[in-house]
Amino acid sequence: MTAHLPRRHFLTLAGGAALATGITTTTASSAAATDQGSLAVLPETIPALQEWQPRTGPDYVAPTSGPFRIILRSGDGAQLVRAKVILQEDLPKVLGGRTVEVVTQDNPAPAAGDLVLTLGAPPNQNLEGYEIEVGAALWLRGTPAGAVHGVQTILQWLRQRTILPPGLVRDWPKYPERGFLVANSARHYTMEWWKGQINELAFLKMNMLWVYVGYESTTSLAQLKEISAYATKYNIALVPQVNMPGHMERLLEPGMGLPGRGDLDLSNEAAYPFARGLFEKYLDEFPTPWWHLGADEYLTVLDGDPEYTVEYARYPQLGEAAKRRYGADANPVDIYTGFLNEMNVTVRAHNKQLRVWSDGLLDNILRAGVNQNIILEHWTTWPNRLTPTQLLQQGYKVHNSTGEFLYYDPPNPPHNPNGRFPDPEAIYDRFHPGVFPRPRPHLPLEIVDPNHPGLRGAKLHLWTLPANEPEEIQSNNLRLPFRSLAQVLWGSPFPYARYADGFPGMVNRVGRPPQYPIGRHKKSPAAGHTSVPPQRPAQVIFFDDIVPESVQMAEGGIEAGTPGRTTFDPGTNTATFTPLAPWLYEKTCEIRYTARDTLGQSLRGTWTFKVAKRPTVAYPRSLFNDVDGPEVEWSSDSRETELGVRFRVDRPGVVLGVKFYKAPGDTDVHTGSLWSPSGERLATATFAGESAAGWQEVRFAQPVRIDAGGNYTASYHSPTGTFAYDHDFYERTQDNGVLHTPTGAGLFSYGPTSYPTQFWMNTNYWADVIFQPDTYTLWNVGDAPVFGATEQTSLEMGVQFSSSTAGKVHGVRFFKGTHNTGTHLGTLWTSAGVKLATATFVGESASGWQEVRFAQPITIAAGASYVISYSSAGGYSATENGMAGGRQNGALSTSGPGLYALKAGDFPTLSYQNRNYFADVVFSEG
Repeated sequence: MTAHLPRRHFLTLAGGAALATGITTTTASSAAATDQGSLAVLPETIPALQEWQPRTGPDYVAPTSGPFRIILRSGDGAQLVRAKVILQEDLPKVLGGRTVEVVTQDNPAPAAGDLVLTLGAPPNQNLEGYEIEVGAALWLRGTPAGAVHGVQTILQWLRQRTILPPGLVRDWPKYPERGFLVANSARHYTMEWWKGQINELAFLKMNMLWVYVGYESTTSLAQLKEISAYATKYNIALVPQVNMPGHMERLLEPGMGLPGRGDLDLSNEAAYPFARGLFEKYLDEFPTPWWHLGADEYLTVLDGDPEYTVEYARYPQLGEAAKRRYGADANPVDIYTGFLNEMNVTVRAHNKQLRVWSDGLLDNILRAGVNQNIILEHWTTWPNRLTPTQLLQQGYKVHNSTGEFLYYDPPNPPHNPNGRFPDPEAIYDRFHPGVFPRPRPHLPLEIVDPNHPGLRGAKLHLWTLPANEPEEIQSNNLRLPFRSLAQVLWGSPFPYARYADGFPGMVNRVGRPPQYPIGRHKKSPAAGHTSVPPQRPAQVIFFDDIVPESVQMAEGGIEAGTPGRTTFDPGTNTATFTPLAPWLYEKTCEIRYTARDTLGQSLRGTWTFKVAKRPTVAYPRSLFNDVDGPEVEWSSDSRETELGVRFRVDRPGVVLGVKFYKAPGDTDVHTGSLWSPSGERLATATFAGESAAGWQEVRFAQPVRIDAGGNYTASYHSPTGTFAYDHDFYERTQDNGVLHTPTGAGLFSYGPTSYPTQFWMNTNYWADVIFQPDTYTLWNVGDAPVFGATEQTSLEMGVQFSSSTAGKVHGVRFFKGTHNTGTHLGTLWTSAGVKLATATFVGESASGWQEVRFAQPITIAAGASYVISYSSAGGYSATENGMAGGRQNGALSTSGPGLYALKAGDFPTLSYQNRNYFADVVFSEG
């Protein structure tokens, strides 16, 4: 709970100072907070307007028939094309499908209801400013950027009301940088999601979007160009970023990094052209004035160090290189800042302006001060770093990225177990671009005058590890923080003195942008899932505002459907269908749903999934049954990964193949492998015919024989690092018949298929094995009796059993207590008492399970009853009522009590209180 933690690790702090003066006045646009039913005031906008001057004259009334006309002066068309196109696309959605007609007039002469677009001098000399004159027609004047913002104001008005009072709007932003960072290097987002977020930014008059480039596994260059083009359409500048000189684990080539870290070795002269080669190829790919170099957390000790020491002393070659480059009095940090300056030369040669995170700027820089044309993005004030106040005093331009208000982190145990989410109320009431992180946990926030000319603005940050939250949930969770931050950064008089006074209601009235995707939802279980537990309900999470009473769900047809009940939770927008009884095993369920959103749009759909197979004790067997599954169904590390499980077997046999639990939405081609205890790959196969989600299995071309006792590994390969998981699962062992895991059995490795040896938080990655033992028994190695006793007479202790399939009895087992001394014989009998085979136990241990094999295996028939027994001088071990529920393992079963005879070698027929005497059979199928 401290600001002194690395970017992706620390938790939200709710503390903060009162908003500095000059931000929260409610003067010029206070009309937005008055009677919303009155036609004498304008509809609300987010952000609120800077100035509104009411006038006398006719109201503006949007036409109710015929086309909506946009008048454009011919000389302005090229510069106002973005504003025109947005109006053409968005007005029909706002006005119920009305057609839009663009008319070119050199001297505009609008009719009532028309909208005129013209270039004009911006108010307050702000290049993003605009004016709207409201009368019988609307006149929108401004710069090309300002006109785009003015269009959003008009769209927000008309979706609330089509009659507007006469007057003049003058509007402009206070801060030039208002945006959103997406850490897309860690996960893939669909283009529908990207477009929805860009629509949000434009609707709220924000103007920058930070993205990571060069990570093809999550966002290809082609997709980034599509994102860039869509953002440019809305006058939103892309800020591309390739991380360096820190956080380069996935980019470094041999010899380029410092030992033990993912950081570039700046003492190596070859590192400089190498670094340029990583990003220079992208500089001209995007029509943007910006480039971000990253530059955060270089050499920083992130865990367990309250000072967040920078480890220059660990790498003396860096200090030596700094002296060679910048003079004998240079400090080691000068090699880092000098690197930034050298990369800045490359960036500026491509007519871009460089930006970096500021946490690497130590307070002892001597010879290579960072060039002041580099914009510094400040997110934390760790000890011995330059503070925002110092940076501004030295003449730098500073962009506020404080994690205390502006960070979104999904839950990520153990560093960030509860997640970290931007609080819209805290942003609205206590944040402005002069509010910076506290230098120490016990100190107050650092406050700079919000009017300081060096303050550039701020942005929200979406960090995306772990990548297991649906993208729709993330965009929904950002809805309110976006609107609070948009209001703060626009710097206009606040519509409400405090967030709680009415801003959330205003958000609902203004709504989403017209192009924001509707009908988005998440189905659970996923469509095509084939391993659904019988007790799991069907759910639809909607990402639109839903009318609760409109929600209906059902399974199957009217006559043959599954009885159940539908509930709706408006807090989470989740509809749930719960069957009155658990789903039938292996049933294919067809779920139908209908709903209506608050805009009156109907949402409906159908999907199917299949219920898991009934748990079984048959062999071949795996560690997990079909009904078993993960707590987190989908996550992604966004890099090629091998995921496995370490296991051992009690009895030798053959591995037939491997299994894994497939995450919904994982469309990769997967391979499965088996590894020896020494890490040799014994077999591999490619999965085919996979379902959309749930357990998948593949068989090897030839079964692989393995021995008892050794730790083998079964694994599967995920080309994009997509997987299901449970943290802390392998704090315990997993046992199923002759199969067992040690603790810490979940393993992984990055890169192409290789023996997985890394582990994290005892995580189960839901890899599994398919194993057939040569022989097996009724009881497993871990089964043991409760007590031991000795009688005055010799004994024959046994159990009656049968097999559902024909097979062979190879011998006898029994559990021995230390009191059970003497010679023991094992015997197989028919149910009528005919002795079929016998053998004497040799080499017994002092206690535990003992086993003897017959000279020749005895073939037994399917379904016939037999008795297996051992003789004793009088000692035995047992569990009272241990046979009350019977026993089944593989094809073997017994439903009767344990049997005994009061003389060794006699056929056992007596029983007592369903005792289990732990006599057992060694059996093979076929």
